[in-house]
Amino acid sequence: MVTQAQIAKKLGVSRQLVTFALAGYPQVSRQSSERILAAALEMGYRPNPHARALRRNRTGIIALWVPDRISTHYAHVARELGLRAKLAGHELIISEGGVGDMSRRWSHVPFDGICAVDTSKSVQRELEAFAKKSIPVVSLGASCAKSVDHVEVDLGSGTKALMAHLIGSGFRRIAHATFVRKSLSHESRRLAYVGAMKAAELRPEFIYYPLTQQQRPVTRQLIRKYIGDHGRPEAIFCHSDDVALGIYRGLCDLNIRVPEDIALVGCDGIEDTEYLERPITTLVQPVAAMCAMAWQFLQQRLEDPGIPPQRAVLQPTLDLRESSRRTV
Repeated sequence: MVTQAQIAKKLGVSRQLVTFALAGYPQVSRQSSERILAAALEMGYRPNPHARALRRNRTGIIALWVPDRISTHYAHVARELGLRAKLAGHELIISEGGVGDMSRRWSHVPFDGICAVDTSKSVQRELEAFAKKSIPVVSLGASCAKSVDHVEVDLGSGTKALMAHLIGSGFRRIAHATFVRKSLSHESRRLAYVGAMKAAELRPEFIYYPLTQQQRPVTRQLIRKYIGDHGRPEAIFCHSDDVALGIYRGLCDLNIRVPEDIALVGCDGIEDTEYLERPITTLVQPVAAMCAMAWQFLQQRLEDPGIPPQRAVLQPTLDLRESSRRTV
């Protein structure tokens, strides 16, 4: 059985530093933390959660709330947080939105803290109620509960950069493929898209799709019908990369070339978008950095419940690829 002392010896660092890194303490630099986590994985380190829970009077359970399990992006977030939880000797339980309220579903679970991704207004109210009961809560993603500890990803500014790229490249009929209706017009991607189009004196155009477990096949079929009914836009900005992949396949079915006939961009930065004949331009969310910071915030709150609110804002990266290249 691999011990923390063996990890420390291999890396030439102190046992205490290894302990702090595996527990997610924010005082450990990101570089040191990643190096220690990588070594722990390579060496097959397995913490003893029962001993840890007895020592610290905790259950060792962390709850993760995600809006759905449809999105490849949320699966990525769950993997990142799950890895950090495992190496710190915790268990991560995952609950998704859409069925009942958070407090009812978790009322029987003795967890130590909560991480919640891309929360709606109703879920944010639930998080605030948990925080008032002195339960450590971290909200993370593009939509956060600002009154609790949170790590926000500023997709609004990222969308502005993406739209500046498309408009600056000469595209004028730019459609936004989204499930977000006007009633949720505060959503940062939709809001920034509409703002950019109106600033350029262009008409916003929406391609609406339903959220479904078959997201890629559904949007593949939907884009074929949309173009048959409305003609083809010059460019399509998709709410997520999963949708961009479905639309890409649908365009191929119609013998519509990307980017020669239609430019295509997505959002999230999932790996699949790179493995196409025309790699898809995407707004890359900083998932690893976001999860690392959220985990640090959670550990800090567990250690000292009285600390001031912890807040951070991270920026996405626009990865320009062949799918949005303007052709003559």
